[in-house]
Amino acid sequence: MSAVEQFNVQDFLDTRPFGAFHWKILLLGLSVLILDGFDVVAMGFIAPAIIKDWHVSHAALGPVLSMGLFGLAIGAMTGGPLADRFGRRKVVIGAVCFFGLMSLLSAWSPNLAVLSAMRFLTGLGLGASQPNMATLASEYAPRKYRSTIVTVIYCGFTFGAAGGGFLSTYLIGRHGWQSILLIGGVVPILFSFVLMFAMPESAKFLAVKHGGRQALMRVLNQIEPFVADASTAFVTTERSHTGQAAIRLIARNPHTTVTLALWVGMFMNLMIVYFLNSWLPIMLSGEHFSLTEAALVAAMMQVGGTLGNIAIGWKMDRIKAQKVMVGTLLGAGVFTVILAKMSFTLAGLTAMVFLLGYCTNSSTTGWTAMAASYYPTEMRATGTSWMTGIGRFGAISGAYAGAILLNLKWDFGQLFMFLTIPIGIAIVAAYISGHRNDTMMPMLRNAPSQ
Repeated sequence: MSAVEQFNVQDFLDTRPFGAFHWKILLLGLSVLILDGFDVVAMGFIAPAIIKDWHVSHAALGPVLSMGLFGLAIGAMTGGPLADRFGRRKVVIGAVCFFGLMSLLSAWSPNLAVLSAMRFLTGLGLGASQPNMATLASEYAPRKYRSTIVTVIYCGFTFGAAGGGFLSTYLIGRHGWQSILLIGGVVPILFSFVLMFAMPESAKFLAVKHGGRQALMRVLNQIEPFVADASTAFVTTERSHTGQAAIRLIARNPHTTVTLALWVGMFMNLMIVYFLNSWLPIMLSGEHFSLTEAALVAAMMQVGGTLGNIAIGWKMDRIKAQKVMVGTLLGAGVFTVILAKMSFTLAGLTAMVFLLGYCTNSSTTGWTAMAASYYPTEMRATGTSWMTGIGRFGAISGAYAGAILLNLKWDFGQLFMFLTIPIGIAIVAAYISGHRNDTMMPMLRNAPSQ
């Protein structure tokens, strides 16, 4: 390659065929999310054993569960700016090792106060690892596969949560509830060493920050051998606002409207999901279904969400993301109203909850794909992570809203009709974010600069 030939990093990454390098990134990202899913839901599986072992009430365990959610929110909002400043790789590896260490130490908690603090610290690492791993994967994904890769990676969260359930069933009775926290600590710590050797820094990040030329050259040659050498002049079509904080960039024009729409959309979506995740079994038991039947129906919501995660990414890579999100959320609204107004047998209810989970869980992942596709490299981790962090407060709100409404003796139909409010707001947010994205995208490009 001649000394005067310019190499556009962004265009190169966007147009590569999906190859072995991309499979590696996909599997690493999937593994990180599996570990995240296992640790996030661990407390839900071990809570009954803790109540029995420590002789505490259900209410006393509430702070332990809520502190984990607060940690997830703060971790996401902190991890994004750090990743945009220091790199995605460092933050992901550090976060995985950190939440593993905190989970490991949680196993020796002597009381609920210490366990609450440890779950908050665990949540910090979990919150930082999820969106930044998705950001790194999206930056290596060819343009036509980008949304699919992000949503497939997020399927790892469901796999990890399911694995936690199976392991809990086997281990708690034999080795105590601490064994789940031990596994949730040791495995991530070991995997962080795998990430050190196997996971590269984002090439787009290296190009925009104009640093790490040797690292950039090595990773590009992994994707396509001998494509770059010492004489290659790397350029990118994305501008770099040197010295400006990424948080300030996502909040100012031309990003303000899209940023607010993404925040509102994710907040409402996670409010819906955590409302259902937290209270659906109790809502069903009030409809004269047994606990076993209620658990089966609730599980089908997760199955539907897993399939929906894959499907929504595939659709967003082929159809305008705004249309996919609005259509998916409209489907959630329709199924919610049907569940509120009609009576079902167990089989019919299971099918309807499966479809509702397909729409609500997949649209949650869809917001991440939209954010990763919208924000430029220099602020992508911050934009995606802050959206996720704001959304976590929606998750907390959903759990508390369910408790309040059930305490007010709202019936099954009224509870589902309540969900149409956040669904409607999310639909408006999806429309605004997509419309504004189309309007402002030409402004987000600048001439290539060396």
